[in-house]
Amino acid sequence: MDVTHDANRARSLRRALESLRAGPDPKLREMASAVLRGELTAQQAFTDPEYTSALFAGAAEVRRAGEQRSSSEVDEAGARFAAWQRQRDGEDEDEDERAESARRNSGSRLMPKHRADPGT
Repeated sequence: MDVTHDANRARSLRRALESLRAGPDPKLREMASAVLRGELTAQQAFTDPEYTSALFAGAAEVRRAGEQRSSSEVDEAGARFAAWQRQRDGEDEDEDERAESARRNSGSRLMPKHRADPGT
């Protein structure tokens, strides 16, 4: 992703784009697919008037739905979000561990093992 060099933010952006690509809005699916394929940068996508209009329309719909929820629905949604966040944090940790393990393993394959000099 061209917007960030921070691994956590890049992962978060990728997941958001994957969600948009699978979502109901055809304009957002188009935008997310183009960014994920590398045909469009994230910066281009998020500054394009058509795409930002679609993003803001979706955000307004979510806000309206949130305003109509009862306090028990808000509490339930908060609990579901907390569980989802814990799961996502675990997935992030697993992904980080796999990446670190791959880095360690690729480094050991690239570096030749030192052998004792038979002449000493």
